[in-house]
Amino acid sequence: MWNWITSNHQVIGTLVNIAMLFVWIAYLQVFVSSYRRQKRSSILINRSSGSGLDARCLISNMSAEAIYIESIIATVATAEGRWSCPVTEPLEGRSDLDLKTRQGPLQAGRFIDIGSFQSLIEPALRMGTVAPNRSENLVAVEIKVIAAHGSEDLLAGATRRFDVIRQQDRLLLRGHVVGTHQIRSRRERERLHDDVELDL
Repeated sequence: MWNWITSNHQVIGTLVNIAMLFVWIAYLQVFVSSYRRQKRSSILINRSSGSGLDARCLISNMSAEAIYIESIIATVATAEGRWSCPVTEPLEGRSDLDLKTRQGPLQAGRFIDIGSFQSLIEPALRMGTVAPNRSENLVAVEIKVIAAHGSEDLLAGATRRFDVIRQQDRLLLRGHVVGTHQIRSRRERERLHDDVELDL
């Protein structure tokens, strides 16, 4: 056995080096994947304090870094059609920036209450043929958050759709799917600039 190892030590050494190379390549892939996941934005959109239209809409930043919320867009789907409207600036004539705008920095691991779903959908309903106080024909509500993240040139974003469920003369909101859709593809992220321009 020892004689065989001695006579084939060059071949064995080469095989060991090749095996080590594959191990390092696998380790590098794991490291790069982990690094890219950490650098990705992760924005969550949730419902809180109830399940009706008066429930609060929370935006959470689960990224490893802070984000800067550039724009928030509400979209309503009704029996008559579908309308979208920026809701970044909820109030007029207020000097307190915390109350006047939903725009601004959001640190990692923090969340912001952007108001009730009713207050978010009213501007979008005004864009259509539905009176803001008449929401019986609502089918779904979609919230889109657009933010700057880190040193990336492209904007980051996330969307979540809530279906409107009728139960005992009440309108309830239920997430269309579990979790928030993160806007990842380059093409989708490039389109976010157009959405922000509409909010200028």
